[in-house]
Amino acid sequence: MSIKKKIAQPTAGDFSRAEIKKKVLAESIQHPTTLYSAAIAVLSGIYMAVVSFDQTAFALALGGGLFSLASWVYHYFVRGEKIAENHVKKLLAKRRKYKEQQGKDIERRCWKTGFSEGAEAAKELKEAYVRLDTFLKEKLEKRQTLTAQRFLTLAEESYQQGIQFLNKALSLHQAIAGIDERKLNRELRVWEKELKSIEQNKKKGKDYKAILTEALQEKMRSHRRRLELYAKRKGTLDQVLAQCEILEATLDSTYLEVVDLIEDETIMQRKSVASNLEKAVAAARRVEDRLRGLETEDAEDDQYLIKE
Repeated sequence: MSIKKKIAQPTAGDFSRAEIKKKVLAESIQHPTTLYSAAIAVLSGIYMAVVSFDQTAFALALGGGLFSLASWVYHYFVRGEKIAENHVKKLLAKRRKYKEQQGKDIERRCWKTGFSEGAEAAKELKEAYVRLDTFLKEKLEKRQTLTAQRFLTLAEESYQQGIQFLNKALSLHQAIAGIDERKLNRELRVWEKELKSIEQNKKKGKDYKAILTEALQEKMRSHRRRLELYAKRKGTLDQVLAQCEILEATLDSTYLEVVDLIEDETIMQRKSVASNLEKAVAAARRVEDRLRGLETEDAEDDQYLIKE
């Protein structure tokens, strides 16, 4: 059975100047011309020390050492910028793969828990992102432009925001999945009738009626609280899914706006095209902050949603 390897997300530290310099240094040292030349120099030195000192071994040791040093200098100082550029490209590709994996994971988890609405939203969001991302990457390969790179970054931010919303939506779905709203309302109606019957019953004693009334009222309060929280969580879930829909629609509309502009860089620089993505991401973050605040306030109330 094959085990799917998880992709680690590159952190901000991986893109730092210090880390990139380390990578350039490591690659310049580990380059075959540097390593093999150094190995020849070391082996020749060992031969001279252990077996015999001769001109051939000395020449190999000196030549290998000088060639290894020259190789390191060339790759670190001359090719260093290119090596750094390639390393950053690999990190960006790895980050994109990580985001795509996140999309697949949330879609799979949604299907697994029976959250079909979330699974469909994850699938459609991923498709919209991949369409725009693929187009923009092709444009960058044909002609390096800061505008295309800006769109790529905005597309990634939009997709990442959508994934965060889908994770939130899945948590909300799982919180309310076991709540039978119709059953709770049905039981409430039954208890209301029972309460009215108790109040109208003249045969039962006053104290006994008070005990029964208090018990029923307590159960009714608990059910009403659960129904209230259920409605609140359901409303939040609908709001989160709506935000995912907005992000998906924005990615799609952005793709449609730029797909015919491959050769027209000036049109791609129109503020309105990029601002749609920027506004969608900013709005989504405001919604997320608001939901995070509500989540903190209502954390203790979730006990009512699982209370039997």
